[in-house]
Amino acid sequence: MNKNRMYIGLALLALMVLGVIQGCAQTEELRIANRRQAITIRDQMDEMEKLRLELEAANNQSDAYMERAQAGEEEKRRLRDDLEKLAASIGSGATVRDTVEGPVIQLPEKVLFDSGMAVLKKEGKSALGKIAEHLREKPASSVRIDGHTDADPILKSKYLWDSNHHLSAGRALSVFHYLVKKAKIAEKSIHIAGFGPNRPIDSNKTKTGKRQNRRVEFLILLPQ
Repeated sequence: MNKNRMYIGLALLALMVLGVIQGCAQTEELRIANRRQAITIRDQMDEMEKLRLELEAANNQSDAYMERAQAGEEEKRRLRDDLEKLAASIGSGATVRDTVEGPVIQLPEKVLFDSGMAVLKKEGKSALGKIAEHLREKPASSVRIDGHTDADPILKSKYLWDSNHHLSAGRALSVFHYLVKKAKIAEKSIHIAGFGPNRPIDSNKTKTGKRQNRRVEFLILLPQ
């Protein structure tokens, strides 16, 4: 009888020890799970902070871009106003036109040259003198001179030009030489291009359209 009680006591003691061991194991598992959860939460918070900073930086860049864009548009408006005044002072059909590169002042062929020729007329020299004054007021700027023609083949002066491209480039070069040699504009601030009939602003199927396409344009490039 005493032995049975002893066995029962030992069994109960073993069960108690086993329970304690299991409890400790479960507690350790809970501790490990809690640590893992804490690490996960910390990593998520770090990732959220990283995303917040990236979003803030993106917003700042967007605001800066908008400010630059607004400043650029304002600068274009001021430049266009200046060119409008310049065109009005030149007269003789000088106009201002908006392009993807910015506003340009354009002079019709009849102001600068005789048909098919690249020798500046007296009226053309007077117009270029006013453009030179405008450029001298903005010494940090530069100008691109673009020659344009209609699409008709050259007949009257074909002994001088192989194509309308050559004619448009020759006219741009004549304007360049006048601004540099006569008006004393710095050579490094002037660029030229001859587009021939490739950039029409009107139809080449009508006399009026062809007249509009025969022109020289001046794109004022402001310092960046």
